[in-house]
Amino acid sequence: MPSSVGHGLAAIAAGWIVAPPAGTRRAFLMQAGTLALLGAAPDLDLLIGRHSQETHSLGAAAIVATAAAIWRWPVSPVDPSRSRIWLAAFLAWATHPLLDALSPDTLAPIGVMAFWPLSREHYITGWNVFLPISRHCCSWRMVRHDTWAMVRETLTIAPLVWLLWALRRRPRSSAGSS
Repeated sequence: MPSSVGHGLAAIAAGWIVAPPAGTRRAFLMQAGTLALLGAAPDLDLLIGRHSQETHSLGAAAIVATAAAIWRWPVSPVDPSRSRIWLAAFLAWATHPLLDALSPDTLAPIGVMAFWPLSREHYITGWNVFLPISRHCCSWRMVRHDTWAMVRETLTIAPLVWLLWALRRRPRSSAGSS
């Protein structure tokens, strides 16, 4: 399972697909921070012993996106329409179960409950793109492994975030200008 760093970066990238990065520094930081929190939030289920279950689903993404749209969370400052906020929040949250499905899983239940509430089945791709992150950090070996896993996922995801930022932040030229 990728770390919160990887989940946050992927969520920022996904949000920027539909909601370009904000122009002002404050709005940019609010947008990126909110998107990153949306990407990491499904792991709060660790606190109640239900990891990789309902929160790791498209159903949970839809519920959270609906709340984001109703209360106009700052995920789409350039176009704060409810539909744009909903889609940006949905994509940001949905990156979490996707990334977890692209990681090895050794603790039952194996995979993520991706299609809850329509299905309680757990899914995993079998493509081990990311290294697992230990949930029990007690030794130097685990710290070293988790650090390497975070560096590797950052090197995998950060170029995509940078590319989306570069492409989406450019001002669009008007049709009448040369």
